[in-house]
Amino acid sequence: MANRYVFDSELTGFINIDKPSGKYNNMTLSFIMPPDVVSKAESDREELLTWAKTKVDNPKRVAVNPPKWDDEGLVKYSFGGDTPRPAPVFVDTNGDPLPEEVRRSVARGTKVRVIADQTPYTKPAMGTTIKVKGIQVVELVTMNGASDSGDLSVQDIADLFGKTSGFTADSPNVRDARPTEASSEYGGSLDF
Repeated sequence: MANRYVFDSELTGFINIDKPSGKYNNMTLSFIMPPDVVSKAESDREELLTWAKTKVDNPKRVAVNPPKWDDEGLVKYSFGGDTPRPAPVFVDTNGDPLPEEVRRSVARGTKVRVIADQTPYTKPAMGTTIKVKGIQVVELVTMNGASDSGDLSVQDIADLFGKTSGFTADSPNVRDARPTEASSEYGGSLDF
């Protein structure tokens, strides 16, 4: 049992989507679900929790975890490495998989389309989680610079997204997100 959402967003926070690393040996990204998607997800969550209650022996004795998103719709998603979650499929606007070197350069502010499922669970507590199935990079932002999607293939992800204008891995048109002129706190410019 799952509910699927496809929506536009922007990556935020710490991003590592090329290979597992760090303390938890995983990959991670964050994005904000739009208000209409949050509203739909909250409604769906109630239905999913009602279903989950039918799968436990004593629903009154099972704790309920908070939703995977916060009040602003922020979702922090970890996958790969030592986590049990498979990596989502990353594609460009043509539906072509993003090579590791492109995924390594993805930074905060990158505009994306997201395919995510909300699914229920019952142990150790009861709740719902968000499983990201696919990420389509629409506008790539870099700062100095596919994978298993469960039951969805690379072609399935590309078909769900369809084609749109924007970033393509074979002919990138990357913009520099840094300011063109840095200024000091005293109002003067800094020369590097």
